[in-house]
Amino acid sequence: MLDLIFALKFIHVVAAATMFGGWLCLALVMLLGHRSGNPSVIAVTTQFVVDIEKTVMVGAVAAQPISGFPLGWAIGLSVLNEFWIAVSLAIYAVTVACWIAAFRIETRLRSLSRQAALDVVPLPEGYRRLFGAWSAFAATVLLALTVSFALMVWQPRLD
Repeated sequence: MLDLIFALKFIHVVAAATMFGGWLCLALVMLLGHRSGNPSVIAVTTQFVVDIEKTVMVGAVAAQPISGFPLGWAIGLSVLNEFWIAVSLAIYAVTVACWIAAFRIETRLRSLSRQAALDVVPLPEGYRRLFGAWSAFAATVLLALTVSFALMVWQPRLD
């Protein structure tokens, strides 16, 4: 049983680290691409970011509950009755919702920047508005993931 617990814990921690580290790196790459102001640079940057989101982040996001629930049960927790797990699940829901919204915006930013690069014109006005919305979602995801890590480490209880 101990081997199963360690395996689940390993998967859970690696997925959490991948979500946090991957999202932090992707957010920084998006910011650097945006700061260039060059539609071609932004188009390539957003293409890479969208591809990485689809390949790496989807797996990490899915692995969290797939490993977390069995891990909780394996170590004898009443998963839905633990304060820190209930709060973590709520934060996870917010994180995933914001991540999905950010991903949808990324695909739109990719299309706008690609078209501007192909037409050799400046980025359309709507690009800046979308990037602002993306930034708000990105900051929310990073904050939520930080709080999730804190909850996993400290595991606060109400009793």
